[in-house]
Amino acid sequence: MNPNEPLETLFENLQGAFDQAQPPAGHRERFRQRLNTDGGAGSAGRSWWKPLSIAATVALLLGVGLTFLRPVESLEAQVAEISPEASRTSFYFANLIQQEVQELEQLSGPETEPLIQDTLQQLEELETDYRQLEEDLVAGGNSKMILRAMVTNFQTRIDLLQDVMAQIEQIQTLKNETHATHTL
Repeated sequence: MNPNEPLETLFENLQGAFDQAQPPAGHRERFRQRLNTDGGAGSAGRSWWKPLSIAATVALLLGVGLTFLRPVESLEAQVAEISPEASRTSFYFANLIQQEVQELEQLSGPETEPLIQDTLQQLEELETDYRQLEEDLVAGGNSKMILRAMVTNFQTRIDLLQDVMAQIEQIQTLKNETHATHTL
């Protein structure tokens, strides 16, 4: 048999080779009787199968749904479970840093804008590092070392903000001195 041979040629070559036997007499009537009967030997065995398969499907769908659709705890909640002290410390430092950032933004001016923008970018990078530390803590890393790194991250942010505040104060002092000298 050639794969490129036309289909019609193939059937012409196979003509007469097909099974041409007829079913025995009364086959259709017996088949219809079996379909119409309620309670033969086959239906008693199958009567429990359909409800059981439906119940199994529902249970499977519920199990999969609950596994994938359950609410995922936030990273902060997971950290609070592992170390409540870290959660409280994080809350305290985050509020302190937020207050410092607000003060910093209030001191924004043409002379200090580049310095403030650079500081905010560095704070974002430190925040990203902190989130990674939280993920490492939740993943089961060396918790003492990670907790120390988390505190150091907060201290670094506060030190950065204090240094920038001091620089801005120096810039403003120099600006006021220069302005006072030029007006005399």
